[in-house]
Amino acid sequence: MNAKELENIKNKLKELKPEDLIKENSVLLIHDIKKEAAGLLKNIKLKERKIEEKRSIDIIHSFKGTFTKGDIINKSKDYPGYEVTKTLRKLVREKKIDKIGRNLYSTHISEYEPIVRLSDEIEEIRRIFNENGIIFLITGLDILQEYVNLIPKRILHLIYVVKGSGELAKELAEKRLMKMAILNPSRKEVINLFSHYARDIIIIREVGESSMEYHKEGIALIEKAIVDLYFETTRKRIPFEFSELAYILRNTLPRIKIDYTRLLRAASRRNIHSEFIRILNALEIRLPHEKIEEATNDKVEKVIRMLG
Repeated sequence: MNAKELENIKNKLKELKPEDLIKENSVLLIHDIKKEAAGLLKNIKLKERKIEEKRSIDIIHSFKGTFTKGDIINKSKDYPGYEVTKTLRKLVREKKIDKIGRNLYSTHISEYEPIVRLSDEIEEIRRIFNENGIIFLITGLDILQEYVNLIPKRILHLIYVVKGSGELAKELAEKRLMKMAILNPSRKEVINLFSHYARDIIIIREVGESSMEYHKEGIALIEKAIVDLYFETTRKRIPFEFSELAYILRNTLPRIKIDYTRLLRAASRRNIHSEFIRILNALEIRLPHEKIEEATNDKVEKVIRMLG
């Protein structure tokens, strides 16, 4: 339908008066107008689909690796923001691109969802803590066991609880599960206990309620678990091998679906944001993140050397 036909519909509607509606031919006139309008709407939708298909092709061909919604708008000034959002959602649904963060996308499709398999013991802890109203977050190695190189004989179970509930959490873990639990231990206490105790140990740390984030029903999301294990290991709060940490980072960050925005936000909470940017760059994961200098401290460099 062309502009002339559209103008014809407009003129018919303008000429239609209330008294015309009682005339015998009014039904036919309205029918004709509706028919022409329906044809116009169909034509508009067809053109919209063609524009969206062109926009989709432009995005896939123009951007390789990671990009943002803003990158598309800056490159193609004619594309309204809301239309770009709609196209991006469609491409994600069709699995032609991945959403890897807030307004952050990638043309490198990761097919592997994170795998988290909790042991029966951890599931029991989860049930007991829920029954007793304890706000908790199970994190670290319990979430990342699928990605280790050598399965340790003993596991340090890392659980964060809200301040004030640590004593109850420790008591429940020890009495109900008959497990060794230690509350807010120092570095020296953990190492000493690990050296003299041959079974699994539950480390319970009390944290502020605002730190209980990035989890689902008390189970840390993969990004949070990675950040926590890195922090606890590199700050020597737990005796975990740097080589195993590097293996986990190499096995997860570039290979499974990771929300990098969430990862860097969790790292920011620990003041290790720049260290993770250094790690991502070392793994050739290029994000259009804000320009922050890479950390060059001994801790992150030791991990980088082991990424191989």
